[in-house]
Amino acid sequence: MAMREPYDHHGDRVAGYAMSLAKILDVPSEQVELITWGAHLHDIGKILIRRELLNSTRKYAEAERVEVRAHAMLGWALVHEAGYDDIIQQIVRHHHERWDGKGYPDGLAGEDIPLGARIVCICDSYEALISQRAYREAYSHNFAMAFIQKDKGTHYDPQLVDLFFRKVAIDATKTRP
Repeated sequence: MAMREPYDHHGDRVAGYAMSLAKILDVPSEQVELITWGAHLHDIGKILIRRELLNSTRKYAEAERVEVRAHAMLGWALVHEAGYDDIIQQIVRHHHERWDGKGYPDGLAGEDIPLGARIVCICDSYEALISQRAYREAYSHNFAMAFIQKDKGTHYDPQLVDLFFRKVAIDATKTRP
């Protein structure tokens, strides 16, 4: 179970980045709060995924990949049934959509992806890259930046990527332990 610990504060860190990016975009404060909560809850569906699969150090088989990807819909069902605000529901459901429409679960593209989900997608990817995982060591800020920049306009909203790295991630490198 020791490998579970690096994930314990993942949602908190993603939420901090998302809140900062939403504020830079001059999103109304009520929506900033909802985006922050959506970021905290973005992976809540993983509580319904087998822990041994989430902590696996090997590459997933296709059926396992499908099972892990189900966390977006499972999480959405949880927050929907609990009556969370639509913005939070959209983030939980759509944080793995891609700018080019090749994401999941609904294949949304571009600005059809809710803004909060586009914000959390970038923040989640960055935080995952710079954090230790069960299957690899943490990558550097520079590696994470290059990795995300490479997929700007295909995986990620290009304008949000630029803002994230100009205004959010650079500050995060100063405060991250």
